[in-house]
Amino acid sequence: MAKKLPEIFEDMRQALLGKKPGHSWTESASDVYGATLGGLKSLSGDALTKTAQNFNEALPYIERAGYEVTEIEVGMGLDPKIVPHLRMRDMIDESEQAALLEETKNKTLVNTILSSLFRASAARRKLNFRRFHFTDIELELSILPTVVLKFKPNELSEEIDPTSLPASPNAGEQNQ
Repeated sequence: MAKKLPEIFEDMRQALLGKKPGHSWTESASDVYGATLGGLKSLSGDALTKTAQNFNEALPYIERAGYEVTEIEVGMGLDPKIVPHLRMRDMIDESEQAALLEETKNKTLVNTILSSLFRASAARRKLNFRRFHFTDIELELSILPTVVLKFKPNELSEEIDPTSLPASPNAGEQNQ
C-alpha cells in the first residue's frame, strides 16, 4: 500500500535526524533523498491511477458536451499529469450545458472539467488572432489543472508576405 504524504514527511524527518548513533550528515542526506524519492514515486503513481480513473468517469460527459478525445498524453514526474487533447464536434447550447452541470454537481472533478471546457469555449469565441484559427483544447489534469486553447496558422497565411503588413494595426491612422 502506498504511503500518504504525512508518512513520507515522517520518513524524511527520521532520515534527517538519523536513526542510529554516529549517523553522519552525508548518510542522513542520502537517506532523506531516498525516502523522499521513494515516497513521491509511489504517491505520483497513485495520483496518476486515480486521475486516469476520474478521467474515464468524465469521458462520457465530455463527449455529451460536444467534444471528442483525439489523443491522451501522460506526463511523469513530481507533478504527474494526464493531458487529453480534445476537438469540438458540436457546440451545445446553454440549457444543455446547464443540464450537464446540474447532472454532475456531485461529481466534483467531472463538473470542474465540464465548467472549464464551457468557459474555454466561450473565451475562444472572443479570441481572434490574425492568420490563426482555433483547433483544439488540451486539459492538463494535475495538481494545478489547466485548460490550453490551441490555435494554428490559416493555410492562406503562408502566402502573405510579412513585409507588406503595417508595423502596427494603427499605423495607417497615425499618418492622417
